[in-house]
Amino acid sequence: MHEVAQIDRDALSVDTLGLQLEEAMNLLQQVHAVLIDEQVRTCLAEQVACPSCSRARAHKDTKTMVTRTLFGTLHVRSPRWHHCPCQPQTTRTFSPLAAALPERTTPELLYLESKFAGLVSYGLSAELLAEPLPIGRPPYAYAVRLRTQATGERLESELGPEQAMFANGCRLDWDELPRPDLLLTVGLDGGYVHSSQQRSRARRLVRSHRWPEHADRRAGQVL
Repeated sequence: MHEVAQIDRDALSVDTLGLQLEEAMNLLQQVHAVLIDEQVRTCLAEQVACPSCSRARAHKDTKTMVTRTLFGTLHVRSPRWHHCPCQPQTTRTFSPLAAALPERTTPELLYLESKFAGLVSYGLSAELLAEPLPIGRPPYAYAVRLRTQATGERLESELGPEQAMFANGCRLDWDELPRPDLLLTVGLDGGYVHSSQQRSRARRLVRSHRWPEHADRRAGQVL
């Protein structure tokens, strides 16, 4: 059992109703720290014995590993152990926490940084994150830019090679394709191209993000 917070209240009023922002941030930070301590303890306890001979690995030293999360920047003590001599290894020592946590920033923090950076500047994104969340000192705008760029490059790599055209077959056969039932929307730099046959402005609000396969081919002809 861990005591993470004590909240005292006087007479009930709109100012004392529920959790206040500072209290909620402190509560989240304390619970987060306790949870991570337990996770680290469990991880080390499971790996201290060699899986081949069950002998305890010898301890070499301990360093501090910095991990950035939504609920604070944590400084975790990361031990380094000697490999057991019963099996050949490429290195003499290893760090189990460094192997388990190769990234030093959690995906939740990367997600919010990238999302905010797509709407406002990098510096303002860092300040906005530090306002409602106990992340500690706001990160530098340069660091937010680097992490946002790395996240974008990773997402781009998951899309595979870029396709110049999605229509297959001969160009002469494209006119024979059936017209899609859904409206086609062509976007240019965030704007929309109005159809010459559009009867009302309300029709432009009908948008579809999932087209049938034949709609993709027809879109290639329109573009």
